[in-house]
Amino acid sequence: MASNEHSALDNTQLHVPKDFSSASANTVLTKNGSNALTWADDNSRRMQHIRVAGFFSKSSTAEHAPTFAGGSTHVYDTVVTDSTADAQDAVAQAQLYATRAGYINAFAGVIACTSGKTINLKVYKGTPADASAAAINLTQLGATATETGGGNTNVDLFAAGSMGSSASFSAGDVIIVTISAGNTDATVARFNGTLEIVYTD
Repeated sequence: MASNEHSALDNTQLHVPKDFSSASANTVLTKNGSNALTWADDNSRRMQHIRVAGFFSKSSTAEHAPTFAGGSTHVYDTVVTDSTADAQDAVAQAQLYATRAGYINAFAGVIACTSGKTINLKVYKGTPADASAAAINLTQLGATATETGGGNTNVDLFAAGSMGSSASFSAGDVIIVTISAGNTDATVARFNGTLEIVYTD
């Protein structure tokens, strides 16, 4: 038996896997569909999915968020302003407090809305300060998702465009989803969507 078995080598004598030096950051070595080793994006281990769902019934074009967030269905009944009306608004309205930097890879879902009425859905980020009552400036991430309702028995799909690495946020940011009517006519909507988050650190 050889005296220099690989398992007995000192750590300083071990090498990194094949093609490590040319592999992109945040990739993992995996076996692809052709049974070859390849370096693939590691998004699946850096990704989080957050359910965002709610009920909206307003005759106003103001943007609304839920009074409290936390992963279940909520009534979207508090107005969101930029800057926020006060710091506590962001606490009550946010769907996520980011502990790491990343970006919104997608925001999509299903919606049922009053026939012929337009609904807009937006995603914002803001940065609260510790021990501060200051209002929080909001920045929209990606594009607005706009749908025109087909009535009580109709379901539409929605998706916010321009998401991905450009829709980035920092550790310490809050993420707020808003919904608004396209005009001041009475508009009722129910929606169930998913925020797809990718962390970059």
